[in-house]
Amino acid sequence: MPSGRTPVPPRPNAGRRQATPLERRPTGQRVRTSRRGRLRVAWASIGVVLVAVAALVAVMATTGGGPRSSQVSPPAGTPVAENVVARLTSVPLSTIDAAPTAGLNAPTAIKDSPLTVDDKPDLLYIGAEFCPICAAERWPLYVALSKFGTFNPAPGQIHSAVSDGDISTLTFYGTRYRSPYFTFSAEETTTNQPSGNYYVPLQQLTAEQLALWQRHTDESFPWVDFGGKAQLATAQYDPGELEGLTFPAIASEVGDNASTVGADIDGSAAVLIRTICSNLSDDRPAMVCRAKEPTGPGRAS
Repeated sequence: MPSGRTPVPPRPNAGRRQATPLERRPTGQRVRTSRRGRLRVAWASIGVVLVAVAALVAVMATTGGGPRSSQVSPPAGTPVAENVVARLTSVPLSTIDAAPTAGLNAPTAIKDSPLTVDDKPDLLYIGAEFCPICAAERWPLYVALSKFGTFNPAPGQIHSAVSDGDISTLTFYGTRYRSPYFTFSAEETTTNQPSGNYYVPLQQLTAEQLALWQRHTDESFPWVDFGGKAQLATAQYDPGELEGLTFPAIASEVGDNASTVGADIDGSAAVLIRTICSNLSDDRPAMVCRAKEPTGPGRAS
């Protein structure tokens, strides 16, 4: 089966990746999915918000009033092969360090009272399994988190809603993360199964989580809170890069900076690692937090 790899053009400017015309995004572009299933792309340079509403009613009408079996995946996903898990959790730090980060969206600074669990700072992720933007962001988040702790069981394989990109990804639902440095609260609020004009509910936020989410977003996905000091309210790279690729094809690109998908996932993981080191783990472990400081437009310092 073809891997779906797309070679990256030669990188001028000290090895930084130069996007092809289809990959280029205007300055200030942010991508997110709203709680009500709307995919929003905010163009800060021209102050226009484009809203595309998923045609759920039409989809359900063409499938006899309900989703086809191929439209949904189990909430906890299907097991990922051990060799694939090993690949995703063992990307060399040298590879992550070398990945280009220019052009990626990065976390921004906030000032909130930090959430804590078991006397440790908490990394809060709020997403939804139907959400294609979340689907893209889970890949680098999994790679990054694997440098600080372990998941048990490993996240399962799912896909975003068929009407929302059908992007292969992982889910954090049904797994537990352990780290000596911080906790990870992953809240997947819905499955990818349509229900009426939305999706089947999955996990419910606490009042404190909901208040923080509503304070910083219009209930859009994904949202990541780094101990009340930084937030990520968008995917770091273009989710469209993953459309049409199988789960094994995407996984095979992780750790390969010579491909567009691999470079963006690895570069996004590098940004997340630096953010976690600075805001959650107190620059521990030293071997991980020696990773280079991300540079380039839009980077969090």
